[in-house]
Amino acid sequence: MREFLNPAAVLFLASVLWGSAWIPLNAIENAGISHSLLLLLAYSVASVLTAVILWRQWHRVLAHWQQNKALLAGIFLVGGLANASFSLALLEGNVVRVMVLFYLLPVWSTLLGRLFLHETVSAGKALMIMLALLGVVLVAGIQPGSDWQAALLKTPWGTGDTLGLIAGFTYAANNILFRKGQLVALVLKAESMLLGAAFFMLLSWLWQTDTQNSDQLLQVSENAVLLAMLYGATWLLAVSFGSQWGVSHLPASRSSLIIIMELVTAVLTAWWLGEAQLSLWGWLGCVCIMSAALLDSMNAGVSPDVKIWAPASGQFR
Repeated sequence: MREFLNPAAVLFLASVLWGSAWIPLNAIENAGISHSLLLLLAYSVASVLTAVILWRQWHRVLAHWQQNKALLAGIFLVGGLANASFSLALLEGNVVRVMVLFYLLPVWSTLLGRLFLHETVSAGKALMIMLALLGVVLVAGIQPGSDWQAALLKTPWGTGDTLGLIAGFTYAANNILFRKGQLVALVLKAESMLLGAAFFMLLSWLWQTDTQNSDQLLQVSENAVLLAMLYGATWLLAVSFGSQWGVSHLPASRSSLIIIMELVTAVLTAWWLGEAQLSLWGWLGCVCIMSAALLDSMNAGVSPDVKIWAPASGQFR
């Protein structure tokens, strides 16, 4: 089946789902559950379901783990922090502002891809990255004839902003680790990432219970718990595997541009649901970002294949 899957298309769809993830997350939170507990449950369920897949070939998994301890530990830490930071940022801060800060990602990905994977940065790639960053700037409110400083500083810097910035850099680093470990099964790398996110969310939840009213944090709705687990078993699992499979099959600079669809989706959904307002320049920024992603997807080829899990045979290949 993988022969019929286009990595760019899979990554595009996963990015759209990531960009709209704030909608179910906010709905579940409003059902009566804290940020940290919601995400702890979601990532725990996703990692458990992934472990079930791995269990069928535990001896092979053990061999892969023993041969790639350092890489998987790096994905556990960097990938886990990236996912935890990004999800928390969507709940803590302004969706559009968080996504704009996150989308310094093309800069990080290109620099890290050049530094660690020795990927070339052609004039075409540089032009597309500039177009994408121009779009980010316009969406951020830095527009001709506007008081862009007031637009950026209207909302004081907050936790969500810091988390968005951290998520962008660590996600770019995680993409590099995924591609550097092309001989390691994708499902094992994804499990390391999901476990890492669950670990960081556990730390966040423990910190919250220690510094805030623990009784209030523990008073959660039964429906909210079930919804959080359902989100982890469906939406989160799908976007985690979809995005990482796509990233593993594409050059870092190209994947970073396609992933910008997360920003476009977040802006459009936030505007549609009344969470954000866009000027004409803001809409032009979205067009710039989408154009960069589409232009890039038409130019680059697919990278060498990576090992994946074949459910039908229960084998790595």
